[in-house]
Amino acid sequence: MIAKKTLLALLILFLTPCFARGEEKISVKDPWVRQNPPGTSVTAAYMVMENLTASAEELVRVSCSCSSEASLHLTETRDGSMTMKKVASIEIPPGASLALAPGGYHVMLTGLSDDIGKTAVLELQFRSGMRISVKASVLGPQDAKKRESHHH
Repeated sequence: MIAKKTLLALLILFLTPCFARGEEKISVKDPWVRQNPPGTSVTAAYMVMENLTASAEELVRVSCSCSSEASLHLTETRDGSMTMKKVASIEIPPGASLALAPGGYHVMLTGLSDDIGKTAVLELQFRSGMRISVKASVLGPQDAKKRESHHH
C-alpha cells in the first residue's frame, strides 16, 4: 500500500511540470517601455502577445511597477490625423500574434514615479483570469526609434 502511494506521489510530482507547461496560453515577447521625457509623467508600453490556444483571449487589465495607472489604448489614423482612444480590452485571436506597438494598440502608463529605472514589471490580466508578469526594458529615445522602425 505504501509503495502504491509513493509511486502515485512520484508520478504526480513528475507529471505536474508537463501539465503546467501545457497550460501556457499566452506568450509575451519583446516587452518594452518608452523612457518618459524629463518633466512628464506619461509613457507607453509595448510587446507582442501570441495566443497559443484554439480560442480567443482578451487582455483586460494591466498594472505596472513604475506607474500609478495603466490603461489600454488604440491609436488610429482618421482623415489624415492620429487619434488615441481608451479601449476596454484587446482581443488576441486564437493561434495568432498581436503586436502592441507605436501607432496601434499599446498600454498607457500614467502617474510615473520620478525615475522609472532600466526595467519595469508589467502585470497582465486576461478575461479568463490568467495573469502574466513580464519584465520590460525601459528604452531611451534612440533605442525606442530602432524598435519603432522594426515594428513597421
